Amino acid sequence: MLSGWSLDPAGNGGARGMIMPRSSSGVRGTEPGLCPAPDPLIFLSWLSWIMNKTCAIVPAAGSGVRMGGTVPKQFLNLAGRPILSHTLSALSKLPFVSMILLVVAQGYVDKVRELVTEWRCGQESSLLPEVSIAAGGKERSDSVYNGLGMLPEECEWVMIHDAVRPFASPGLIKAVWEGARATGACIAAVPSTDTVKLVGDGIVRQTLSRDEVYLVQTPQVFRKQIVTEAYKRAVSEGWTGTDDASFVERVGSAVSIVEGERTNIKVTSPEDLRWAEWYLSVIGSGRR
Repeated sequence: MLSGWSLDPAGNGGARGMIMPRSSSGVRGTEPGLCPAPDPLIFLSWLSWIMNKTCAIVPAAGSGVRMGGTVPKQFLNLAGRPILSHTLSALSKLPFVSMILLVVAQGYVDKVRELVTEWRCGQESSLLPEVSIAAGGKERSDSVYNGLGMLPEECEWVMIHDAVRPFASPGLIKAVWEGARATGACIAAVPSTDTVKLVGDGIVRQTLSRDEVYLVQTPQVFRKQIVTEAYKRAVSEGWTGTDDASFVERVGSAVSIVEGERTNIKVTSPEDLRWAEWYLSVIGSGRR
């Protein structure tokens, strides 16, 4: 069951398994009947889902050691809401995202379930993607691998996005998605503005060309078959990487990039959290 959508076993006119939008006028938590004449915007959202079948995996099982304290960073409040709630809102703005899978630490499943319920009740739109919860693993890569195994068969595209990147804009998310549809794999990245040096044992070994150095962000989008096979191979060989694209690169698949956003930060330290609070206050005041 997709939130706000129903699988019609009768085929709804002969197309067995057709997914059609439900009426958006029903009360939350009820099961309204099929809408006989969908609003054009609702129909377009449904058509986009049918054509693209994009699922988002959000690894949210980290302990947040660099942030300090006892609460994992994804649950820290940012302008009165958990950071993870802001990230859910960012992903839910895109009509082609049909499902969001939150992969969380085993002991936080109930907490995340409550968070999702509160988040959903606070949204103005009833046309929200399905949000599912799965248990994560010891490392981030373990959590992503678990998530890949839980995606529905009909999912063709996988978007992976950090739980603590709450400021990815709809434009950036769409650009990465479109890039992946053109090449099979695409990531967001920003060019380095600093000189980058390769260092070993405290000694500079090489100065890298700044023009060729990019700082990687999420979202990262892949054709499901590509990223799943890349992870399976890495797991079987005991290899792990620092981001999802590295798994895909390792098996020889090309990964394209689109320029990311400087404001698409990963909130990992107290300084990041203070900046995020300031940034939201600037956006809220209408200043740039």
